[in-house]
Amino acid sequence: MLKLGLLKKSRGVALILTILLMALILFLSLYLLTFTLTEDRIAKSQAWGAKTYYLAEAGIQEMVWKLKNDSTYKQNFETNPGWTASFTRVNPFGAGNDSYTVSIANSALAHGVITATGSIDVGSGKTSQRIVKTYVYRALGEPPVKDNCGFTDGDINISYSLANFYGGSAYSNNVFTINGVSTVNIDTNLNATGNFIKSLFSTVNVGGEIHAQNYPPAAEYIPMPAVDFDSESSSSWKNMATVVYTASAFDTLMANNQNLTLPGPITYVDGDIDVKGGQTLTVNGILVSGRDIIVGHSLYRGSRSGSNNIIVNHTDGQAAGILAKRKINFESWTGQTNITGTVYANDQISITNFPFGFSFTVTGGLIARKLTITSAWQPINIYYNNAILVEALGASEFSPLITVEHWEEEY
Repeated sequence: MLKLGLLKKSRGVALILTILLMALILFLSLYLLTFTLTEDRIAKSQAWGAKTYYLAEAGIQEMVWKLKNDSTYKQNFETNPGWTASFTRVNPFGAGNDSYTVSIANSALAHGVITATGSIDVGSGKTSQRIVKTYVYRALGEPPVKDNCGFTDGDINISYSLANFYGGSAYSNNVFTINGVSTVNIDTNLNATGNFIKSLFSTVNVGGEIHAQNYPPAAEYIPMPAVDFDSESSSSWKNMATVVYTASAFDTLMANNQNLTLPGPITYVDGDIDVKGGQTLTVNGILVSGRDIIVGHSLYRGSRSGSNNIIVNHTDGQAAGILAKRKINFESWTGQTNITGTVYANDQISITNFPFGFSFTVTGGLIARKLTITSAWQPINIYYNNAILVEALGASEFSPLITVEHWEEEY
Protein backbone atom coordinates (compact mmCIF):
# COMPACT_ATOMS: atom_id res chain seq x y z
CA MET A 1 0.00 0.00 0.00
CA LEU A 2 2.85 2.32 0.82
CA LYS A 3 4.44 1.75 -2.58
CA LEU A 4 1.15 2.39 -4.32
CA GLY A 5 0.77 5.71 -2.49
CA LEU A 6 4.28 6.78 -3.39
CA LEU A 7 3.61 5.91 -7.03
CA LYS A 8 0.45 8.02 -7.06
CA LYS A 9 2.33 10.95 -5.49
CA SER A 10 5.11 10.62 -8.11
CA ARG A 11 2.56 10.68 -10.88
CA GLY A 12 0.95 13.79 -9.41
CA VAL A 13 4.31 15.59 -9.20
CA ALA A 14 5.12 14.59 -12.80
CA LEU A 15 1.79 16.00 -13.99
CA ILE A 16 2.39 19.28 -12.24
CA LEU A 17 5.90 19.47 -13.62
CA THR A 18 4.61 18.66 -17.09
CA ILE A 19 1.95 21.36 -16.85
CA LEU A 20 4.52 23.89 -15.61
CA LEU A 21 6.92 22.90 -18.34
CA MET A 22 4.20 23.20 -21.00
CA ALA A 23 3.19 26.59 -19.62
CA LEU A 24 6.80 27.71 -19.73
CA ILE A 25 7.16 26.49 -23.31
CA LEU A 26 3.90 28.19 -24.24
CA PHE A 27 5.04 31.43 -22.59
CA LEU A 28 8.38 31.26 -24.36
CA SER A 29 6.65 30.52 -27.66
CA LEU A 30 4.28 33.46 -27.21
CA TYR A 31 7.21 35.68 -26.26
CA LEU A 32 9.17 34.52 -29.26
CA LEU A 33 6.15 35.04 -31.51
CA THR A 34 5.53 38.51 -30.09
CA PHE A 35 9.22 39.37 -30.39
CA THR A 36 9.27 38.11 -33.97
CA LEU A 37 6.15 40.07 -34.90
CA THR A 38 7.55 43.18 -33.26
CA GLU A 39 10.85 42.83 -35.07
CA ASP A 40 8.96 42.27 -38.31
CA ARG A 41 6.95 45.43 -37.73
CA ILE A 42 10.13 47.34 -36.90
CA ALA A 43 11.83 45.99 -40.02
CA LYS A 44 8.85 46.92 -42.18
CA SER A 45 8.64 50.34 -40.55
CA GLN A 46 12.31 50.94 -41.23
CA ALA A 47 11.87 49.76 -44.81
CA TRP A 48 8.85 52.03 -45.33
CA GLY A 49 10.69 54.85 -43.60
CA ALA A 50 13.71 54.49 -45.88
CA LYS A 51 11.51 54.37 -48.97
CA THR A 52 9.56 57.42 -47.82
CA TYR A 53 12.76 59.31 -47.03
CA TYR A 54 14.15 58.67 -50.49
CA LEU A 55 10.81 59.76 -51.97
CA ALA A 56 11.16 63.06 -50.13
CA GLU A 57 14.78 63.36 -51.22
CA ALA A 58 13.71 62.75 -54.82
CA GLY A 59 11.37 65.71 -54.40
CA ILE A 60 14.26 67.87 -53.16
CA GLN A 61 16.36 66.86 -56.15
CA GLU A 62 13.54 67.65 -58.59
CA MET A 63 13.15 71.13 -57.10
CA VAL A 64 16.91 71.73 -57.34
CA TRP A 65 16.77 70.58 -60.96
CA LYS A 66 13.99 73.06 -61.64
CA LEU A 67 15.99 75.89 -60.08
CA LYS A 68 18.84 75.05 -62.44
CA ASN A 69 16.96 74.28 -65.64
CA ASP A 70 13.38 75.60 -65.56
CA SER A 71 13.50 79.24 -66.71
CA THR A 72 10.39 80.23 -64.72
CA TYR A 73 11.65 78.72 -61.46
CA LYS A 74 15.19 80.06 -62.05
CA GLN A 75 14.00 83.59 -62.77
CA ASN A 76 11.67 83.75 -59.76
CA PHE A 77 14.28 82.23 -57.44
CA GLU A 78 16.85 84.88 -58.45
CA THR A 79 14.61 87.95 -58.78
CA ASN A 80 11.71 87.64 -56.30
CA PRO A 81 12.68 87.65 -52.60
CA GLY A 82 9.17 86.60 -51.53
CA TRP A 83 8.66 83.87 -54.12
CA THR A 84 6.93 80.58 -53.22
CA ALA A 85 6.01 77.57 -55.35
CA SER A 86 4.97 73.94 -54.86
CA PHE A 87 4.09 70.80 -56.80
CA THR A 88 3.06 67.17 -56.14
CA ARG A 89 4.09 63.94 -57.84
CA VAL A 90 1.87 60.84 -57.46
CA ASN A 91 3.52 57.44 -58.05
CA PRO A 92 6.63 59.10 -59.52
CA PHE A 93 8.36 55.74 -59.96
CA GLY A 94 5.35 53.75 -61.16
CA ALA A 95 2.34 52.21 -59.36
CA GLY A 96 3.00 51.94 -55.63
CA ASN A 97 0.62 54.19 -53.66
CA ASP A 98 3.40 56.71 -53.06
CA SER A 99 3.79 60.44 -53.63
CA TYR A 100 5.80 63.52 -52.71
CA THR A 101 4.90 67.17 -52.33
CA VAL A 102 7.61 69.81 -52.63
CA SER A 103 7.54 73.52 -51.84
CA ILE A 104 10.06 76.34 -51.86
CA ALA A 105 9.91 79.67 -50.05
CA ASN A 106 12.47 82.41 -50.68
CA SER A 107 13.85 84.27 -47.69
CA ALA A 108 15.89 86.61 -49.94
CA LEU A 109 17.03 86.82 -53.54
CA ALA A 110 18.37 83.38 -54.54
CA HIS A 111 18.03 82.11 -50.93
CA GLY A 112 15.26 79.66 -50.14
CA VAL A 113 14.00 76.75 -48.05
CA ILE A 114 12.87 73.61 -49.87
CA THR A 115 10.48 71.32 -47.97
CA ALA A 116 9.62 67.88 -49.38
CA THR A 117 7.09 65.47 -47.86
CA GLY A 118 7.21 61.84 -48.99
CA SER A 119 4.17 59.60 -48.30
CA ILE A 120 3.42 55.90 -48.83
CA ASP A 121 0.08 54.19 -48.13
CA VAL A 122 1.06 51.04 -46.21
CA GLY A 123 -2.49 49.70 -45.88
CA SER A 124 -4.92 49.33 -42.97
CA GLY A 125 -5.48 53.09 -43.07
CA LYS A 126 -1.84 53.80 -42.20
CA THR A 127 0.63 56.09 -43.98
CA SER A 128 4.40 56.29 -43.78
CA GLN A 129 5.63 59.88 -44.03
CA ARG A 130 8.93 61.70 -43.96
CA ILE A 131 9.65 65.44 -44.29
CA VAL A 132 13.01 66.66 -45.56
CA LYS A 133 14.10 70.31 -45.53
CA THR A 134 17.08 71.90 -47.19
CA TYR A 135 18.37 75.46 -47.42
CA VAL A 136 19.63 76.41 -50.87
CA TYR A 137 21.21 79.50 -52.34
CA ARG A 138 22.96 80.76 -55.41
CA ALA A 139 25.81 83.27 -55.24
CA LEU A 140 24.72 85.69 -57.95
CA GLY A 141 27.56 86.76 -60.20
CA GLU A 142 28.93 90.29 -60.04
CA PRO A 143 29.53 92.15 -63.33
CA PRO A 144 33.16 92.84 -64.30
CA VAL A 145 32.71 96.52 -63.44
CA LYS A 146 31.55 95.57 -59.93
CA ASP A 147 29.05 98.03 -58.42
CA ASN A 148 29.88 100.90 -60.78
CA CYS A 149 27.00 102.15 -62.92
CA GLY A 150 29.35 104.62 -64.59
CA PHE A 151 32.69 102.99 -65.55
CA THR A 152 35.55 104.23 -67.68
CA ASP A 153 38.95 102.80 -68.47
CA GLY A 154 40.19 106.39 -68.70
CA ASP A 155 38.89 109.80 -67.68
CA ILE A 156 35.46 110.92 -66.57
CA ASN A 157 34.85 114.57 -67.37
CA ILE A 158 31.57 116.25 -66.34
CA SER A 159 31.21 119.97 -67.16
CA TYR A 160 28.27 122.34 -66.63
CA SER A 161 25.93 119.39 -66.15
CA LEU A 162 23.68 117.59 -63.70
CA ALA A 163 24.49 113.87 -63.40
CA ASN A 164 23.09 111.27 -61.01
CA PHE A 165 24.54 107.83 -60.37
CA TYR A 166 21.83 105.91 -58.52
CA GLY A 167 22.23 102.63 -56.65
CA GLY A 168 25.94 102.27 -57.36
CA SER A 169 29.33 103.91 -57.72
CA ALA A 170 31.12 105.88 -60.45
CA TYR A 171 34.63 104.75 -61.50
CA SER A 172 37.45 106.32 -63.50
CA ASN A 173 40.57 104.33 -64.19
CA ASN A 174 42.39 107.65 -64.37
CA VAL A 175 41.26 111.19 -63.49
CA PHE A 176 37.71 112.05 -62.37
CA THR A 177 37.02 115.72 -63.17
CA ILE A 178 33.95 117.84 -62.42
CA ASN A 179 34.21 121.27 -64.05
CA GLY A 180 32.23 124.51 -64.32
CA VAL A 181 28.97 124.75 -62.45
CA SER A 182 27.99 121.10 -62.14
CA THR A 183 26.06 118.96 -59.68
CA VAL A 184 26.94 115.29 -59.41
CA ASN A 185 25.19 112.88 -57.05
CA ILE A 186 26.65 109.39 -56.45
CA ASP A 187 24.75 107.00 -54.19
CA THR A 188 27.78 104.89 -53.26
CA ASN A 189 31.45 105.68 -53.94
CA LEU A 190 33.37 108.02 -56.20
CA ASN A 191 36.30 105.92 -57.42
CA ALA A 192 39.41 107.05 -59.30
CA THR A 193 42.80 105.45 -59.66
CA GLY A 194 44.14 108.95 -60.43
CA ASN A 195 43.10 112.27 -58.91
CA PHE A 196 39.64 113.62 -58.21
CA ILE A 197 39.36 117.24 -59.37
CA LYS A 198 36.35 119.47 -58.60
CA SER A 199 35.83 123.08 -59.61
CA LEU A 200 35.01 125.68 -56.97
CA PHE A 201 31.44 126.17 -58.18
CA SER A 202 30.52 122.49 -58.54
CA THR A 203 28.66 120.36 -56.00
CA VAL A 204 29.41 116.69 -55.45
CA ASN A 205 27.33 114.55 -53.11
CA VAL A 206 28.74 111.10 -52.38
CA GLY A 207 26.76 108.60 -50.30
CA GLY A 208 29.81 106.45 -49.62
CA GLU A 209 33.46 107.44 -49.86
CA ILE A 210 35.83 109.16 -52.28
CA HIS A 211 38.77 107.01 -53.38
CA ALA A 212 41.45 108.77 -55.40
CA GLN A 213 45.17 109.47 -55.29
CA ASN A 214 44.50 112.80 -53.62
CA TYR A 215 41.82 111.19 -51.40
CA PRO A 216 43.72 108.05 -50.37
CA PRO A 217 43.46 105.23 -50.69
CA ALA A 218 43.03 105.41 -54.45
CA ALA A 219 40.60 103.04 -56.10
CA GLU A 220 41.89 99.64 -57.14
CA TYR A 221 42.43 99.04 -60.84
CA ILE A 222 39.58 97.28 -62.65
CA PRO A 223 40.23 96.19 -66.25
CA MET A 224 37.65 97.25 -68.80
CA PRO A 225 35.53 94.25 -69.81
CA ALA A 226 36.29 93.11 -73.34
CA VAL A 227 33.46 92.71 -75.84
CA ASP A 228 33.80 90.48 -78.91
CA PHE A 229 32.06 92.42 -81.66
CA ASP A 230 32.88 90.61 -84.89
CA SER A 231 35.52 87.90 -84.53
CA GLU A 232 35.12 84.46 -86.10
CA SER A 233 34.07 83.06 -82.72
CA SER A 234 30.53 81.72 -82.50
CA SER A 235 30.10 83.88 -79.38
CA SER A 236 30.85 87.21 -81.09
CA TRP A 237 27.89 89.57 -81.26
CA LYS A 238 27.93 89.52 -85.06
CA ASN A 239 27.72 85.73 -85.17
CA MET A 240 25.05 85.59 -82.45
CA ALA A 241 22.91 88.30 -84.07
CA THR A 242 19.34 87.57 -85.07
CA VAL A 243 19.81 89.85 -88.08
CA VAL A 244 22.88 91.59 -89.57
CA TYR A 245 22.56 94.79 -91.63
CA THR A 246 25.09 96.73 -93.63
CA ALA A 247 25.31 100.38 -92.59
CA SER A 248 23.54 101.54 -95.76
CA ALA A 249 20.77 98.95 -95.44
CA PHE A 250 20.07 99.96 -91.84
CA ASP A 251 20.13 103.64 -92.74
CA THR A 252 17.57 102.97 -95.48
CA LEU A 253 15.44 101.06 -92.96
CA MET A 254 15.40 104.10 -90.64
CA ALA A 255 14.72 106.46 -93.55
CA ASN A 256 11.66 104.41 -94.53
CA ASN A 257 10.45 103.96 -90.95
CA GLN A 258 10.48 107.13 -88.84
CA ASN A 259 9.16 105.06 -85.89
CA LEU A 260 11.30 101.94 -86.16
CA THR A 261 11.09 99.01 -83.73
CA LEU A 262 13.77 96.32 -83.77
CA PRO A 263 12.26 93.03 -82.53
CA GLY A 264 15.62 91.63 -81.38
CA PRO A 265 16.91 89.90 -79.47
CA ILE A 266 20.20 90.91 -81.20
CA THR A 267 20.53 93.35 -84.10
CA TYR A 268 24.00 93.91 -85.57
CA VAL A 269 24.89 96.77 -87.95
CA ASP A 270 28.18 96.36 -89.77
CA GLY A 271 29.09 100.05 -89.70
CA ASP A 272 27.84 103.39 -88.35
CA ILE A 273 24.35 104.04 -87.00
CA ASP A 274 23.21 107.67 -87.43
CA VAL A 275 19.87 108.40 -85.72
CA LYS A 276 18.59 111.70 -87.16
CA GLY A 277 15.64 113.60 -88.63
CA GLY A 278 12.99 113.10 -85.95
CA GLN A 279 13.71 109.36 -85.69
CA THR A 280 12.25 107.23 -82.91
CA LEU A 281 14.26 104.02 -82.57
CA THR A 282 12.95 101.32 -80.25
CA VAL A 283 15.22 98.36 -79.52
CA ASN A 284 13.78 95.21 -77.98
CA GLY A 285 16.99 93.58 -76.82
CA ILE A 286 20.42 94.72 -77.94
CA LEU A 287 21.68 96.85 -80.84
CA VAL A 288 25.35 96.46 -81.77
CA SER A 289 27.33 98.70 -84.10
CA GLY A 290 30.59 97.70 -85.78
CA ARG A 291 31.63 101.37 -85.69
CA ASP A 292 29.85 104.39 -84.11
CA ILE A 293 26.36 105.10 -82.79
CA ILE A 294 25.41 108.77 -83.18
CA VAL A 295 22.10 110.07 -81.84
CA GLY A 296 20.84 113.59 -82.51
CA HIS A 297 23.65 114.99 -84.64
CA SER A 298 21.20 116.31 -87.21
CA LEU A 299 17.70 117.76 -86.91
CA TYR A 300 16.92 116.85 -90.53
CA ARG A 301 16.70 113.81 -92.76
CA GLY A 302 15.42 114.99 -96.11
CA SER A 303 11.97 116.49 -95.53
CA ARG A 304 11.80 115.05 -92.01
CA SER A 305 12.88 117.01 -88.99
CA GLY A 306 12.77 116.82 -85.22
CA SER A 307 14.51 115.53 -82.12
CA ASN A 308 15.58 111.90 -82.03
CA ASN A 309 14.35 109.42 -79.46
CA ILE A 310 15.94 106.14 -78.47
CA ILE A 311 14.23 103.53 -76.31
CA VAL A 312 15.70 100.18 -75.27
CA ASN A 313 13.46 97.57 -73.67
CA HIS A 314 14.79 94.77 -71.49
CA THR A 315 13.48 91.24 -71.00
CA ASP A 316 14.65 89.27 -67.95
CA GLY A 317 17.35 86.79 -68.85
CA GLN A 318 18.15 88.48 -72.16
CA ALA A 319 20.91 90.97 -72.96
CA ALA A 320 19.74 94.51 -73.67
CA GLY A 321 21.39 97.81 -74.52
CA ILE A 322 23.43 99.54 -77.21
CA LEU A 323 27.05 98.58 -77.93
CA ALA A 324 29.52 100.31 -80.24
CA LYS A 325 32.92 99.13 -81.35
CA ARG A 326 34.09 102.75 -81.32
CA LYS A 327 32.02 105.70 -80.03
CA ILE A 328 28.52 106.50 -78.81
CA ASN A 329 27.55 110.18 -79.06
CA PHE A 330 24.34 111.78 -77.81
CA GLU A 331 24.30 115.24 -79.37
CA SER A 332 22.20 118.43 -79.45
CA TRP A 333 19.15 116.99 -81.22
CA THR A 334 18.79 114.00 -78.93
CA GLY A 335 15.28 113.68 -77.56
CA GLN A 336 13.68 111.22 -75.16
CA THR A 337 16.32 108.68 -74.08
CA ASN A 338 15.18 105.71 -72.03
CA ILE A 339 17.59 102.78 -72.11
CA THR A 340 17.01 99.75 -69.93
CA GLY A 341 20.23 97.96 -70.72
CA THR A 342 23.99 98.35 -70.97
CA VAL A 343 25.52 101.26 -72.88
CA TYR A 344 29.03 100.20 -73.96
CA ALA A 345 31.53 102.00 -76.17
CA ASN A 346 34.97 100.61 -76.84
CA ASP A 347 36.16 104.20 -77.20
CA GLN A 348 34.10 107.14 -75.84
CA ILE A 349 30.59 107.89 -74.63
CA SER A 350 29.77 111.56 -75.08
CA ILE A 351 26.62 113.40 -73.95
CA THR A 352 26.72 116.98 -75.25
CA ASN A 353 24.20 119.84 -75.07
CA PHE A 354 21.36 117.62 -73.96
CA PRO A 355 18.29 119.83 -74.40
CA PHE A 356 15.56 120.91 -72.01
CA GLY A 357 12.19 119.18 -72.19
CA PHE A 358 13.49 115.63 -72.49
CA SER A 359 14.72 113.00 -70.03
CA PHE A 360 17.86 110.88 -70.21
CA THR A 361 17.70 107.63 -68.22
CA VAL A 362 19.88 104.53 -68.38
CA THR A 363 19.01 101.57 -66.15
CA GLY A 364 21.95 99.16 -66.17
CA GLY A 365 25.18 101.07 -66.63
CA LEU A 366 27.51 103.14 -68.85
CA ILE A 367 30.86 101.60 -69.80
CA ALA A 368 33.48 103.24 -72.03
CA ARG A 369 37.13 104.16 -72.43
CA LYS A 370 36.15 107.71 -71.63
CA LEU A 371 32.94 109.41 -70.48
CA THR A 372 32.25 113.08 -71.26
CA ILE A 373 29.10 114.89 -70.16
CA THR A 374 29.00 118.54 -71.24
CA SER A 375 26.25 121.17 -70.95
CA ALA A 376 23.53 118.75 -69.90
CA TRP A 377 21.16 120.85 -67.78
CA GLN A 378 18.48 118.20 -67.78
CA PRO A 379 19.50 115.42 -65.32
CA ILE A 380 21.52 112.56 -66.75
CA ASN A 381 20.24 109.65 -64.65
CA ILE A 382 22.21 106.39 -64.51
CA TYR A 383 20.71 103.58 -62.41
CA TYR A 384 22.84 100.59 -61.43
CA ASN A 385 21.33 97.16 -62.24
CA ASN A 386 23.49 94.13 -61.53
CA ALA A 387 21.42 91.63 -63.54
CA ILE A 388 21.31 93.78 -66.68
CA LEU A 389 25.08 94.30 -66.67
CA VAL A 390 25.73 90.57 -66.13
CA GLU A 391 23.38 89.63 -68.99
CA ALA A 392 25.33 91.82 -71.42
CA LEU A 393 28.87 91.38 -70.09
CA GLY A 394 28.84 88.10 -68.18
CA ALA A 395 29.78 87.68 -64.53
CA SER A 396 33.24 88.15 -63.09
CA GLU A 397 32.64 85.62 -60.33
CA PHE A 398 30.96 82.25 -60.60
CA SER A 399 29.76 79.80 -58.02
CA PRO A 400 27.83 76.53 -58.19
CA LEU A 401 24.37 77.27 -59.45
CA ILE A 402 22.72 75.82 -56.37
CA THR A 403 24.48 75.20 -53.07
CA VAL A 404 22.95 73.06 -50.31
CA GLU A 405 23.69 74.79 -47.06
CA HIS A 406 21.87 72.51 -44.57
CA TRP A 407 19.78 69.37 -44.72
CA GLU A 408 17.47 67.99 -42.04
CA GLU A 409 14.79 65.31 -41.71
CA GLU A 410 11.53 65.25 -39.76
CA TYR A 411 9.12 62.37 -39.11
